[in-house]
Amino acid sequence: MFENIVVNRGILDFRIMEKTIANIFTRNWLAVRVLLFAIIVLPASAKIGITNQMQLGNPSNATTDTNNHSHFLIQRTVEALDYNDNLREPNWASWDLTTDDLGSSGRSTFLQDTTLPGNFNWVKATDYSGSGYDRGHMCPSGDRTVSTSVNDLVFYMSNIIPQTPDNNQGVWESLETYCRTIASQGNEVLITCGPSGFGTNQINAAGLVYIPSNTWKIIVVVTNGNDMATNRITSLTRVIAVNIPNIAGIRSAPWTNYLVSVKQLQTTTGYTFFSALPAYTAAVLRAKIDGQPDPVIPPPLSGNVTNATGLVLSWPAGATGFFLQKNTNLISTNWTTFIGSVSSNAATISVTIPAQSGANFFRLVHP
Repeated sequence: MFENIVVNRGILDFRIMEKTIANIFTRNWLAVRVLLFAIIVLPASAKIGITNQMQLGNPSNATTDTNNHSHFLIQRTVEALDYNDNLREPNWASWDLTTDDLGSSGRSTFLQDTTLPGNFNWVKATDYSGSGYDRGHMCPSGDRTVSTSVNDLVFYMSNIIPQTPDNNQGVWESLETYCRTIASQGNEVLITCGPSGFGTNQINAAGLVYIPSNTWKIIVVVTNGNDMATNRITSLTRVIAVNIPNIAGIRSAPWTNYLVSVKQLQTTTGYTFFSALPAYTAAVLRAKIDGQPDPVIPPPLSGNVTNATGLVLSWPAGATGFFLQKNTNLISTNWTTFIGSVSSNAATISVTIPAQSGANFFRLVHP
């Protein structure tokens, strides 16, 4: 029926399309009606799914071993969690956010997580009562409103930490809203967050849940696409990282007051972020502080001598803005820009240098 519809570089020939639709109307109205119905009910391509929620890696090497009470890995369709049974809260949560994940489900109610291993402590929804602390979501309710069943999953107490009302309802909520704003601008947002700075303070005398001194969050902003987001991350990708004190008096404080680098958060938490990314790209992204000039990190330059072509120099493809210079003497300052054939792929940039006599030195420089 549709053999005559022509697609040329993704553009339909509307003249042929118009004729074809006219033929359908006159000969087969039922076919048109079914076709239109199928288009109307076609669901959105949401990012809900286990494979999407931990794309940047497993920062703490959490495992699914039920005897691992410090770093128990939970992978759900809505988020990934490293749950700490000793602290009775997650070490971190990780999830993917696009506008396709948002809807009108409303808020669920807090639920004891009975899916945790039987040898774990199951925090009850009422355990925070009278503590003065909010039941603070890591993956927020507002990021998972595409359906009621989806929203229920982020109300498990395994997704909750003790936050002061000013932290949770003020600066933290403001940043959550900003993440959804970023998503509405045509982006896929990869988010990891968690608590840090534990002492002996707990939310009540029963000694159930430990109170963190800080809440931290890492936000990676990637332009929307149909493949995994990690395929679209480069050294130019925007990264937002914050470390916010879990105290009173910060309700109206802007979240930009607490900007840090991911590298600083690694020192604070002991975790390794961006382990799923190429090493050089990860190093650049860890060094960024949002709103400041991007760090210039020299990439590793490697060489391979071949009889057929001479010398092949290569460096990570993520190292944008660098150019190659040549010198015959390391003591001399007479470096000259090398001009030659450059090839690249998803992983590396390469330059082939014909075999030459004498010593030659090369370096990558950034303006």
